[in-house]
Amino acid sequence: MDSNRLVAGITVLARGSQTLGTAPIPNPADRQHPGDGLEGLPQAVPGAVGLCLSGGGSRALSCAMGQLRALRWLGKLDELFVISSVSGGSWANSLFTYLPEHISDDDFLGQPVLDPSQLSLLIGPHRLDHLPPHNLGEVPTRLGLWRDLDAILTLKERHGYANDELWQGLIGEQVFKPYGLWQPDASGHDPRYFTWTRRYLQGQNGILAHNPGLKPGSFLCVERARPFAIFNTALFSNDGPDADLIPFECNFQLGVRHNFPAQPSQQGAIGGGLLDAFAMGGRYLGEANGGGWVSSGRPARPFALNDIAGCSSAAFAQMLEEQYPVLSGLVPRYPYWPVAERAEQDTLHYRFADGGSLENLGLNALLARGLRRLIVCVNTDQAISRDPASGDIVLSDDLPPLFGLQPFQPGLGYLPYSAQQPGQGAARLYRHNQVFARQAFAQLQAGLFAARQAGGAILFRQRLPVLANDWFDVPAQDSVELLWVYNDFVSSWWKALPFDVRAALELESGGNFPRYNTFTQLELSATLVNALAHLSCWCLASDSTLGNQGGLSNAQMLTSMFD
Repeated sequence: MDSNRLVAGITVLARGSQTLGTAPIPNPADRQHPGDGLEGLPQAVPGAVGLCLSGGGSRALSCAMGQLRALRWLGKLDELFVISSVSGGSWANSLFTYLPEHISDDDFLGQPVLDPSQLSLLIGPHRLDHLPPHNLGEVPTRLGLWRDLDAILTLKERHGYANDELWQGLIGEQVFKPYGLWQPDASGHDPRYFTWTRRYLQGQNGILAHNPGLKPGSFLCVERARPFAIFNTALFSNDGPDADLIPFECNFQLGVRHNFPAQPSQQGAIGGGLLDAFAMGGRYLGEANGGGWVSSGRPARPFALNDIAGCSSAAFAQMLEEQYPVLSGLVPRYPYWPVAERAEQDTLHYRFADGGSLENLGLNALLARGLRRLIVCVNTDQAISRDPASGDIVLSDDLPPLFGLQPFQPGLGYLPYSAQQPGQGAARLYRHNQVFARQAFAQLQAGLFAARQAGGAILFRQRLPVLANDWFDVPAQDSVELLWVYNDFVSSWWKALPFDVRAALELESGGNFPRYNTFTQLELSATLVNALAHLSCWCLASDSTLGNQGGLSNAQMLTSMFD
């Protein structure tokens, strides 16, 4: 085998195609060992349930830890078909998916405490200032502006990183390395690619069969039964001020699902299918071996797990780049070629963006696969409120674009997206996100607001038809079932806390529990992480019925999605 070449699998997607590989993965509920019978990527199966873990840095990671803990406690984590994530949610999702076998899920996710009166500060079995070894919540305690800057500059000095590799290096060092998922060699990069299970890797028609120069040790694999994972990011269509963001997803195949033919607003043609992740960063050389395999140039270095996690959370890189000129070019940039028009265009270099700069919930990636049951965790820092002037119910900016509406603007309300009203600034980039009818947004507003006012968990179940969306390759569907899970203040849980715990959380969070602004507060203490994770777990696993539809408990609201 030519050492400068790789043979990689591709999947060319027709619009709205659910099939991502050569054969379906069995339903996770029926899977005894990860990868049994696996020859391709998953299809949505009847009754499949997907989980969306939104972006939001350390706050989103902390919420995700509690949400995964609740699902595990209720016996539903293994029944999930897929977890789709963005930014801080992708930190949690990638660590959970690839967690080494020697780290227990008990330590990694922690244990539920569904009676908040049992939480304490410094003593007792449920003390908030303590994190078990290898707990997911340790990640926010290792982050922070000055610590991050020091680590970035150290990486640059020690390994001579280009600026557009520094953020991903930081994510490797601070997020993945403590769990053994980033092991840099002398070059400062992890030499391992990532894929699905060893059975998938070593299958009769698998990656190693087509690439005898690669070995099992060349890959990071999923070591235990896990839901399929999707990490969402985006790429800029060009480097100019008129650039659009185009959705880019990654699992063990990656790319842009929809085919975007070359246009004046783009560098060239983009997308049209997915490519095995280990070939990311190479260049298309030709078809190989038939059956959806191509020959690709070997990347300058492996596209590792910290690379996709860094892309998915690139908003923080952009913030640092804007504040510190020495870090100009910090936003990740990679070579990428279009699957659909691969023979007609050279590989181009694209600047990548935080997935949340386009669609911060990871919802559309699941709708593109035809899933009909979705648990959508909106792990936001925006409170549910009522505008005093207009009376409008104001929700997170992540939600209205899904209904064809711009985020709320004081004095203007929720303006519909149109050719005349494309939105300004960040809101302009959300204009392609609509998948639900505009009139359904009022129902969501009312449902979430009522739950917030009742003082219980902010949960709302909604059945909606899906509108076709070419940008995200979403097909129309007659209906999907959605359980919206919204991070905000829960008065009944708060009042049950011991007085000293409430006082400490109020002080540490600057009066903003649980809506930490992790752009200004990326580093979180163990106390803040644990408190938010316990709240997020309680909202999905407790027997509280306060404010819930049909008088169901929080746990029943969640488990009924699997019925």
